[in-house]
Amino acid sequence: FMKIMYVTSECAPFIKTGGLGDVAGSLPQALAAKGHDVRVFCPLYSAIDQSMREKFYYIKNAYVRLGWRNQYCGIFRYEADGVTYYFIDNEYYFARGQIYGEYDDAERFAYYSKAVLEVLPDLDWKPDVINCNDWQTALVPVYYNLMFASRPFYENIKTVFTIHNIQYQGRYGREILEYVLGIDDAHFRSGFMAMDGDVNLMKAAIVASTAITTVSPTYANEIQTEYYGYRLDSVLRMNSYKLHGILNGIDTEVYDPWRDKGLTKFFSARQMAGKKNCKAALQQMSGLRENPDAPIIACVSRLVRHKGFDLVTAAIHEIMGMDV
Repeated sequence: FMKIMYVTSECAPFIKTGGLGDVAGSLPQALAAKGHDVRVFCPLYSAIDQSMREKFYYIKNAYVRLGWRNQYCGIFRYEADGVTYYFIDNEYYFARGQIYGEYDDAERFAYYSKAVLEVLPDLDWKPDVINCNDWQTALVPVYYNLMFASRPFYENIKTVFTIHNIQYQGRYGREILEYVLGIDDAHFRSGFMAMDGDVNLMKAAIVASTAITTVSPTYANEIQTEYYGYRLDSVLRMNSYKLHGILNGIDTEVYDPWRDKGLTKFFSARQMAGKKNCKAALQQMSGLRENPDAPIIACVSRLVRHKGFDLVTAAIHEIMGMDV
């Protein structure tokens, strides 16, 4: 059995903006149920509900060097469903109005990526595998290779980088490399940290990590093409030998219609009657005709191009001509 360190910028039920939060909330539990020692790392955002924060146990604090800065790092611990959660506390970086979209996101997530590696000896725990997710944690395999791999405690740790969304890559100007990230400009000149004249954190993680995974076999193929690759397709093709598409699952307990309190009536594969009530309630709430025979077409998604909404807008008039 493996010791797995799962590094994420969001995690349900503590804090979530999308699919990454869902996966971080359910995949570690599924791995733990198979007998692995799984520990999830997440920033301690001020947006995490106070009722949850009260259950976190303070372990200790340390200091993390980032470029010329020496920043405070508090470590909190929480256990649930066989998984150990560690929260990285720094109010300057994480007590903000939002999780993403701040002017200094590069610095915030560089600090976090450095901190999760720095604190491991304090936790007296050495993982076999570090699984990082999307651009916010892309610097973990980069920092590991450049600054940690040769230290005795850190030897022989494997890194996996998971791409949930290739459109957001962590692209910044070259000037942040030394000043903000604390990485020598030689790594830009060599091409390792560079893409199209910018620093590109996701590109660096693809090159630096032992393996790359993504959310389905189809997506793994798509992102190696020009249309879906958002300029990283050539890098992924060069690294295709370590790219694996693993289909995302869902938490069948959280999303069980027989127990879901968000529904007007419960239903299951064996007892489908309640589904009609749910459909009628949805039609009422949405101001639609209450017609049990009209199919409802729905999509839960962010309204962005790579989700395929250009296909929806092209077909919407034809679709609306049908009895749906």
